[in-house]
Amino acid sequence: MPLHSQTRAGSGWRTAAKRVGPIAARALRPGARGHVRAVFERCFYVELDSGWVCVGGAGLGAGPLNLNWGWWAGPSRPAWPRNGEVAHSDGATLTAGPVAIALAEAEPWVADRVGAWDQASLARGLAAAHTALMRLAPRDGLALLGPADNRQRRAVSAAAQAPLAHLAQLLGGEARGQPIDAARLAPLIGLGPGLTPSGDDYLGGLMVALSLVGRRGLRDRLWQAIEPLTIERTTAISRVHLAAAAEGLGSAALHATLAAILSGASDRVAAACAGLAGVGHSSGWDGLAGALCLLRAAGPRAGS
Repeated sequence: MPLHSQTRAGSGWRTAAKRVGPIAARALRPGARGHVRAVFERCFYVELDSGWVCVGGAGLGAGPLNLNWGWWAGPSRPAWPRNGEVAHSDGATLTAGPVAIALAEAEPWVADRVGAWDQASLARGLAAAHTALMRLAPRDGLALLGPADNRQRRAVSAAAQAPLAHLAQLLGGEARGQPIDAARLAPLIGLGPGLTPSGDDYLGGLMVALSLVGRRGLRDRLWQAIEPLTIERTTAISRVHLAAAAEGLGSAALHATLAAILSGASDRVAAACAGLAGVGHSSGWDGLAGALCLLRAAGPRAGS
């Protein structure tokens, strides 16, 4: 079946997957069963007994949990799954409510690789990112590049100050080798509105950046400290995105932006930053804010 084709059978329809992230691929094992857990305008989430999958069209973008199909033909959207409907994978097809998605032709998504970089290239990239973000001026979440100009934003910013200060200490090496005080980071988890709150996205971007600059030891200690807190303090969907970040995996847009910044590719940074606007309401900005916190703290410190 061509990747961009779909056919109807009664109220159901079939299409073919175009791309699959590594965590989604693990979840789509033969015999996996579960339910549709959340339905949105351009995607829906399936929780299988083997893991979570975020399902949507090409416009959803790539990512570790994402299963993308090509655009369907026709003037209107086919019937969408409903929350709670049964979902299952036989290894060849994912079925979720009225949707059946053939998996055989799905190409594995691989995050952009970061090539050689040094302090000079990072400095160029950070300068380009600062210029781009000043022009783009994100106004929500933790990407606070200007004065807080609404009540919700001021509240999020105020609640984030103490845990962000603790993170700065960890990244700067003041707390090298010491246990991470999870209680000091707790206010950041679940902070802000949305399915993946701003505080969670910030931590996710930070863990992805730690992976890219070779500070996996600190990444792992950070995740070990905060993972138990995510059970009570945030959403199930945000938890699975944080778990992906703990493996060093974020959205394709975030990886593209960080690769451009680290390599000092000033000509690519502006477009990459602009691409983050399409990741959730403010998730792209918040993830970048967390990553920039690490990059501004001056790159790799082996063994941290």
